Amino acid sequence: MENQRIVNKSFLFIFISNFLIFIGFEMLLPILPAYMISLNASSIQIGLVTTLFTIGAILIRPFVGYFLIDNKRKALAIGASALLMLITFVYPFLNIIWLLLLLRFFHGAAWGVSTTANSTIAVDSIPKARLGEGLGYFSISTTGGAIIAQSLGIFIYGFYSFNMVIWSSVILSLLASTALLFVNSPVPIKKEKEPFVFWDMIFEKSAWFPALLTVITTLGFGAIITFLVAFGEQQNLDHIFLFFLINAAVSTLLRPYTGKWYDRKGPWSIIIVSAILGFLSLVVLSFATTDLHLVIAAILFGAGYGTVMPCLHTMAVQNVSEEKSGAANATFLSSFDVGVGVSAFILGVLAEWISLEMIFRIVSLSFLVVAVLVYKDYLNKRPC
Repeated sequence: MENQRIVNKSFLFIFISNFLIFIGFEMLLPILPAYMISLNASSIQIGLVTTLFTIGAILIRPFVGYFLIDNKRKALAIGASALLMLITFVYPFLNIIWLLLLLRFFHGAAWGVSTTANSTIAVDSIPKARLGEGLGYFSISTTGGAIIAQSLGIFIYGFYSFNMVIWSSVILSLLASTALLFVNSPVPIKKEKEPFVFWDMIFEKSAWFPALLTVITTLGFGAIITFLVAFGEQQNLDHIFLFFLINAAVSTLLRPYTGKWYDRKGPWSIIIVSAILGFLSLVVLSFATTDLHLVIAAILFGAGYGTVMPCLHTMAVQNVSEEKSGAANATFLSSFDVGVGVSAFILGVLAEWISLEMIFRIVSLSFLVVAVLVYKDYLNKRPC
């Protein structure tokens, strides 16, 4: 009888590798804007830190997906992990802003290759009869990494230095590459492939509505990762890492319950309620002057944004046929990247003219836009 165990050797080591890669990468997210400020970067340039990274990830992902159809996944994953380590190591040696921005583009491309290859290896290692359950377990490597990473990065940066953050990230990437050596990934059978069409690989038309909602929703996340550390320094909030820790923890703890809500009542009510919580979180954050305010904002953001995003992901996949689920996943991930990248650039421009408090208040309105659009979708689809 075919082995139906999910936790086999390959799954365990790809889980560990992905977990370490996510920690090493995400611990840099809230730190790089603050580092750019120390180099006298403008608000626009700070916004480009995220935007250029996002562009690199978006542009590379369709090519990687096409390559992985009939090529070695393990070799590509190891190479991408090693490249992430080398790129991270270079950061402290580049004090010229335009060179740092160029490095961010290549960092984004390497990240796109690594995450795509790792996810494909995870699928290969899971028994097909238990694929949904297995991918649910595998996603803990990303959410668990998020719980630890950004808080850890802020802690190290605050108590030590930027260079210590970089070294920590490099070591984690090295350990991730080492873990990949113990993964058994079968070489796909060579077969005739359809011609590569970039747009078809990156956008699935049937998933356009959840993709649009994802772009709008991620405006709030883009504001958080771009400006929260700078906002904390401005407001003398010494424990800004609490926001990332509590936000990720609340999101993870609520996921089993919100998933059941979605399955029983559909996407509309849970997305509307969660979007309203997301709106409130950014309003509270904009007025934050104490750690208590920060904790309240984090709880609301974890319950709001942290619930909306997996709901939109499910909505995107449910809107398409089974054979197009891969394209729907790519569309969702790309819309997330677009939302974060566009928001970082636009908000970077706005920050030249308005305060960070006002930035958070303006972006909070994006959640209300999502709530209104989802309610209109409900009215159009409800039974007469």
